[in-house]
Amino acid sequence: MTYETVAAWAGTFGTILVGLFFLGVLIFIFRPGSKKTYEELARVPLHDDDNIGERKNG
Repeated sequence: MTYETVAAWAGTFGTILVGLFFLGVLIFIFRPGSKKTYEELARVPLHDDDNIGERKNG
C-alpha cells in the first residue's frame, strides 16, 4: 500500500464519516418529539426575570 492509496482511502472515509454525522444531527434535530422542546428554548431570551440587575451586598 502506498501513501497515495492510504491518503485516498482516508479522504473517502473522512467524507463518509462527516456525512453520516451530519445526517445524524439532522435526524436528531428534526425528530418528531423535539418541536415542543425547541419552541420552549426559543422563548428563553424573552422571559421576564425580576431579579436581573439586583445585587446582594454582603
